[in-house]
Amino acid sequence: MKSIVKLTALALTALSPISVYAQEAPAAEASDDAEIIVTARKFEEPLQQAPTTVSVVTAASIERLNLSSVADLSKTTAGLTFDDSFGRDSNRPVIRGQANILGQSGVAFFIDGIYFSGSIADYDVDGIERIEVVKGPQSALYGRNTYSGAINIISKSATDRLRARVSADISEHNRYVLTANLSGPITDSLSATVGGRYYDYGGEYTNAFDGKKVGKEQSYSFSGAFKFDNGGMFKAALRTYYNKTEDGQPAIFATDANANNCYFDNGALYRGNGRYFCGTIRPQGINTDYTRAFPAGTKVGLESETFNGSLRMDFELSDKVTFTSLTGYNRRDSTTRTDGDYGPNSFQSVIFANFPAGPGTRALLNSPTDFTFENANITEDWSQEMRLTYDSDRTHVILGAYYFDQTDKSRDIRVLPSNALALGTANGLLAGAAVCARTPGCVRTVNSNPIAFAQSRNTNDLDIRNVALFGSFGFDLTDTFSISAEGRYSKETIEQSVVTRNSGAALPSPLLASRSFSKFTPRVTLDWQVAPNHLVYANYAEGQKPGGFNGANAIRGGVPAYDQENVKGFEYGLKNTFLNNRLTANFAAFRNKITGYQLTQNVFVAGPPISQTSAVVNAGNATVKGFEIELQARPSRNLTVTANYALANSRFTKGFDENQGVLNDVLDDRLNNCSTGDQFPLLAGCQAKFGSIAGKRIPRAPVHQIFADIDYSRAIGSGDWRVSTGANVTMISTSYAQVHNLAETGGSVVVDARLGFENEMFKIQGYVKNLFDEDSVAQIIRYASADADLRRNFIAGLRPGRRFGVVFSVKY
Repeated sequence: MKSIVKLTALALTALSPISVYAQEAPAAEASDDAEIIVTARKFEEPLQQAPTTVSVVTAASIERLNLSSVADLSKTTAGLTFDDSFGRDSNRPVIRGQANILGQSGVAFFIDGIYFSGSIADYDVDGIERIEVVKGPQSALYGRNTYSGAINIISKSATDRLRARVSADISEHNRYVLTANLSGPITDSLSATVGGRYYDYGGEYTNAFDGKKVGKEQSYSFSGAFKFDNGGMFKAALRTYYNKTEDGQPAIFATDANANNCYFDNGALYRGNGRYFCGTIRPQGINTDYTRAFPAGTKVGLESETFNGSLRMDFELSDKVTFTSLTGYNRRDSTTRTDGDYGPNSFQSVIFANFPAGPGTRALLNSPTDFTFENANITEDWSQEMRLTYDSDRTHVILGAYYFDQTDKSRDIRVLPSNALALGTANGLLAGAAVCARTPGCVRTVNSNPIAFAQSRNTNDLDIRNVALFGSFGFDLTDTFSISAEGRYSKETIEQSVVTRNSGAALPSPLLASRSFSKFTPRVTLDWQVAPNHLVYANYAEGQKPGGFNGANAIRGGVPAYDQENVKGFEYGLKNTFLNNRLTANFAAFRNKITGYQLTQNVFVAGPPISQTSAVVNAGNATVKGFEIELQARPSRNLTVTANYALANSRFTKGFDENQGVLNDVLDDRLNNCSTGDQFPLLAGCQAKFGSIAGKRIPRAPVHQIFADIDYSRAIGSGDWRVSTGANVTMISTSYAQVHNLAETGGSVVVDARLGFENEMFKIQGYVKNLFDEDSVAQIIRYASADADLRRNFIAGLRPGRRFGVVFSVKY
């Protein structure tokens, strides 16, 4: 981790009290007492008076720090991690340590208060006015999939005078980001804004298989919005957004199963090798034959089109009562084609048994493995929220209703290259020879299960409907002490239709299933304004993450569905401003108790063909405890220092895992022989007793996170030009791949720096990202190696290295 240099940089930066606890440093021309207004509780209130933890990243911060994606924005926010190293379609944000591996995240995105489904990684951040990260269970007001938090993106609204901005970001590795937007009035009561973004990244890692770059990304987007406001009782805002993404094979590497260094197994499959890897997974070179795994001319990677639109209408029925309607629509069409073994040997033959077939021969029972992903997905949803708001001097009331309907259609569309059979046969012979070489007395092998490949045509259709009633009631008991209560009753119904078949096979009857989940989720808040600039608050909240169904292979593996996950959370906080708003110091402590934690478990599918798949299960119960500190200091008008620190200690308190049981079984005598107990003693055969995961940390959940930034700017001479310079450091501690807490990422320290010149119209800024070339991996997934008979290995995405660039922008 190049620790000496990096920790020195960290220490030097951290000497200054840095951060923005939900509050961004004002722009150079802003007044010292500028405050941020948030809508975290579905009505406007000053950030420092909102009795809940809300972190805010503003448009000024996005431009100043040259943040180009939501993943970049997450680095500045205490308690939020968001990583897209497995591809821009494979990110799941984590708030306060409540992470998952597959399935839907416990964090939902909203754009202008309207639920957004699909990937947010390639969203055009140039059109964002601010992002509000609301932490803790938010189910009472925000609804589904917000049981650990909600992220609300507030778009830039149309302006009342003509404004325009064009920006070009050019950097190493053939990376280009071009953005443009135009905003202004059409009539006295109608204004509009339009924008566009083009992004192209040539990739920076070379594939050993063909010498070409991997990790290429390309996308473009267009947006438009209209705002109607004639000063009367009716206001409306219409927003549309279109994005097209074309990314290549992601920069993912696979470890060698033979490199596993712990839990050695003398059984027939492992033959004395390790079952698992203990320690830090270090970055490795990429060697994938993705160009050979598909027919010539096939576009490999991710192709997607996203369209979403929203309409907000506000009717001011009186000076105290407002009726609001929020209508949202999302559609996303995507196709994914990737080499799924991330290695140079597509179409492997997995040998699962061998036995004597005569003097000097061995017969091999094997299963052909096409470890390649090729599927198409269409997700479409409508949402409608209506709420009535009453606001008086001492009382604030919201009554609302919500409806959500989503269809999700997934299709396997695998098309094999013409030489797949030949490649599979050759790889099968090599695998057989390797087995024979390890088998005493073996002279040659006989393939008793000829190689054959099938083109999957599995389908998985989901229909999700969510209906809810919600409300909140807030009352000022005194001028300084308030109480509020929120609640939502929701019912979610999920219907699934699964068809499992291969190309050319008769169409079977679909497997149909349906489940409903209903719950009332409350939230109660007490707050005390001790002094005008000092707030103390406490709240209790509950949240729910609905259950659901697994895919076709998981159904074949005996894990068709999983139950809902529930959380009960307590939070205590302090918000303070000092020195005429030049110093902000906020603190929040929390404790979340979770039951039915949804997590991923690998499932063995007996076949044919034999395979392993991942399924979501309810792994057990967990507790997350922690705190966050966020500071902002402005010692002078030219100097802004910000810093935040988050601690989230997330551990299971109860639960059992099948693979943990196998590891426990192997540990004593190097055999998987139920020496620690049989999970199903009344059934024939041996299944190791599932192992306890109590005390284990939740995967993908770092304990510590630090962000610190220092920014200095001043005028140049007597003109209108200013010079600004700054640097920031992000530190994230290690996290684990799975509940076993064995394979881990290792910690990371990333330093960015910038230097720029600007006036009212022009800006040029040079920058360097990842100055000290941190290379630790951000995420790990436990995997199965197709080159080693589906024995355990791991995959991880490579982190972008040091990159120099420059930004030019013109605004009017």
